[in-house]
Amino acid sequence: MAVAPQLSPFELVDLRQLRARELAPLLEEERRLWAEELHWDHRPSAEMIRKHVEARTLPGVAALIHGRVAGYSFHILDDTKGIIGELYVLREFRRQRPAGTPAGVATLLLEHTLAALEGSPTLRRLEAQIIPCGTEPLAPVFLAHDFRSFPRVFLYKELRPSAPRAASLPEKVVLRAWEDSYFQPMAALIVDAYRGHVDSRINDQYSTSAGSLRFLKNIVIFPGCGVFLAETSLVAVEEGTERLLGAALTSRVAAGVAHVTQVCVAPARQGQGLGRALMEAVLARLGAGGYRGVSLTVTAENKPAIELYYKLGFRVIKGFAAFARDLG
Repeated sequence: MAVAPQLSPFELVDLRQLRARELAPLLEEERRLWAEELHWDHRPSAEMIRKHVEARTLPGVAALIHGRVAGYSFHILDDTKGIIGELYVLREFRRQRPAGTPAGVATLLLEHTLAALEGSPTLRRLEAQIIPCGTEPLAPVFLAHDFRSFPRVFLYKELRPSAPRAASLPEKVVLRAWEDSYFQPMAALIVDAYRGHVDSRINDQYSTSAGSLRFLKNIVIFPGCGVFLAETSLVAVEEGTERLLGAALTSRVAAGVAHVTQVCVAPARQGQGLGRALMEAVLARLGAGGYRGVSLTVTAENKPAIELYYKLGFRVIKGFAAFARDLG
């Protein structure tokens, strides 16, 4: 059996000690991987990382091998929550082991990141959703640190140009295009729809109106998940009362590629075909708008949603996991 080569010297340094140009080869390789495997333009995210590294405002760690940046990880501090935003290792270093350790570069980056976050006296919760990039499995590291694991899948569907058609809706339900006046009722809907749902254990923002509103603003106003597409983001309301019953929101993540950032339906309306109607209407609008593909992510435990997406023509292109831990 082949033995992974041993590396020396090796060091972990604070990301804020580096200049952006030192991460350029790594960010470029990461951009290509996201484009090839996920149909996602990673350049806006890379540019944001580059700016924060240059300004020395991005908390994180970098692995250096003979002075080269072999990998990096950064995290975000959100009040009392720490979120691991990214972890990436250059392809040429993924199988290698620094001298004197049995662990790979990705494992060492993650261990260092978790130790820093766990040592913070102000943090009460940690979350991570890292897209795997060919490194050694990282789930054992998270589990050893008492995280809960939630398998998830990244789905993709090819689209063809099509004319918009009338959606088949439940009685007394109409669709409206997204407007900012829906922020507050949508936040309340998310709390209602995800109460007791597995996704509220992955993202604790779903548990409160304030947290859900913060989540919505991140995907609608800020580039938290691509560029928001108001023209293909729809809400379902009750005819006459305009009460919000469901929604499907979208963003542009690459030229000709969209991502469904949120789908939810009020509990009293679930199982009546409203979620499917919303998705079909969104897909029709995306096709009519010239989009060639659309992606979304879903938790594996959410069997009804996965079954619906399969029926709509989505297919799995990547598996990954979300991890969460309450620090007490």
